[in-house]
Amino acid sequence: MIDSSSTATRRLDAQIALGILALILTVGGTLWLGELADQVPVLREAYSRWHGVGYVLISAFLSAVVAGALVHSVRAGRAGRSVRLGWVNAALVLAYGALVALLAWHLGPEVPENFSRGRGGGPKGSYVAWLVSVLPWLALVACFGGLFPKTGSEPPSGENGRPQPEQPKFYRVPMLTAVVSWCLGILPFLFVLLAVTIR
Repeated sequence: MIDSSSTATRRLDAQIALGILALILTVGGTLWLGELADQVPVLREAYSRWHGVGYVLISAFLSAVVAGALVHSVRAGRAGRSVRLGWVNAALVLAYGALVALLAWHLGPEVPENFSRGRGGGPKGSYVAWLVSVLPWLALVACFGGLFPKTGSEPPSGENGRPQPEQPKFYRVPMLTAVVSWCLGILPFLFVLLAVTIR
């Protein structure tokens, strides 16, 4: 009991330490992409279309997913987690981020550069609220190893031939996080669409 408890504690400590490392790498990656925005034409255009805050959020999301996947791959196998499925999840989350970035690419130019004096900051406020709702939570999941599902050993069938219980889907954590994120971000997103439509 003591050995298993201490092992679990060490694994948790290692996961937290790797998460902090991933956060540091995320900050570095975001700053690096910010510097590149002045030098690379396509990134300069992305900065303009996404607005400054959108560029930072999308850059941080990309950096967090890549950093989290790389950092946690080191210990995932020894911690009883699937490296292969973790990278599958990382690819799915990057595809999710690409979809959000594509929406922002088309909506951003229609959003005013400045916040309005109205309640909530107007269309710009709704645009920022939408991105803040749908991006950071999955980035945190990636940083702290949530993309790598536990493998576990399949429980043996009983003597009476009962079927084995179904294992949790490997994409459950990122999928639930994305659903909750959009529950928070759907109203700001609709406000942006409405503002763009009636503009």
